[in-house]
Amino acid sequence: MSSTLHYLTFPLWLLLLFSCGNAGEADTEETIVASATVGGDTSVSVMQLEYVDLDLPERHYLVFRQELSFQDINGFLAMESEALSVAATRAGIVPTGPMTTLTYAWDTQRGWGDAAVALPVAAGTKLPPYVTITLPATSAVALDLQGPYDALSAMHVSLDQELQRRGLTPVNPSIEEYNVGPLQVQDPNEFVTRIIYPYAKNAQ
Repeated sequence: MSSTLHYLTFPLWLLLLFSCGNAGEADTEETIVASATVGGDTSVSVMQLEYVDLDLPERHYLVFRQELSFQDINGFLAMESEALSVAATRAGIVPTGPMTTLTYAWDTQRGWGDAAVALPVAAGTKLPPYVTITLPATSAVALDLQGPYDALSAMHVSLDQELQRRGLTPVNPSIEEYNVGPLQVQDPNEFVTRIIYPYAKNAQ
């Protein structure tokens, strides 16, 4: 996996969100209008979002978790994901899902994040020095991203706002699943990523 891979893109986009449905509906769709300026050139992207409601089962992961500055976190996730994948393969461990990032905190004011590289595995799997964790069954809302990782920040903002509209409280960690990524294909346009926000229903 390339060390230049950006899993969590620091927000470079100016986000304007326009709701195309009624607030609180499970099938709400949105349009993201995003303006990005790179090297003096400005580009505008428009994306239609379709929220996916999930009932996640109990899940088990091998993880390596760190608190890092924004400038270091992308390199950490890329390099340590590759290291975890290689270690699991050498140990004969068969993953139960795609390579994943778990994000426990993302503080834009302080410029740091608390995140973990994670590989879903069967219950009871051990691979020192990695820690095995279990995430409980929960409900969640997800968005699917086709193509490069540039829009990940926009997706996270949209999911957070969607949960607010529904009156739901997000439960950390948020999840990024790399169903098709650099380990499978070289062309970023072929990447397939699912961003998942577990939530707790607020008391009425």
